[in-house]
Amino acid sequence: MSKIFEIKESGSLGRGLFATRLIKRDELILEFIGPIISFEEALQKTLDKLSCPLQIGPREYVDIQEPGVLANHSCSPNAGVKKDHYLVAIEEILPGQEIFYDYSTTMDEDNWTLECKCGSPNCRHIIGDFRHLPLDIQKKYLDLNIVQSFIAKKLLTNIAQH
Repeated sequence: MSKIFEIKESGSLGRGLFATRLIKRDELILEFIGPIISFEEALQKTLDKLSCPLQIGPREYVDIQEPGVLANHSCSPNAGVKKDHYLVAIEEILPGQEIFYDYSTTMDEDNWTLECKCGSPNCRHIIGDFRHLPLDIQKKYLDLNIVQSFIAKKLLTNIAQH
């Protein structure tokens, strides 16, 4: 199997992941790996700009290691996180294209936002929790199954209670 991506400079975003060959829709790109850390540890690492942990539970995070930590955000993603740990293409990604996912699909903490610099025509300008996304975008991401399972479960529970 040929290498699916390479690490290159991504302008103002620092380094990023770029496809080295055609990546087909639903194809696995990488697994996010790293130690499991608490909310408090994740918050400190974010404040210290040491990493950008991936939320996998209400107060649980993966302290993502390279190369996964280099996957950048876009409000018009071509990839998404499935089964809490796997970055998967949600559309065909051409050789040379940067691989992006929407960080909001993994966030539900009401504690953190980030100014978005993705430059997409659909840019929301602020990256925040999934629940703050417009409803049509929430539905799209839920239909694609690229929302962390604890967030999807919480939404379904809230819907069932109303």
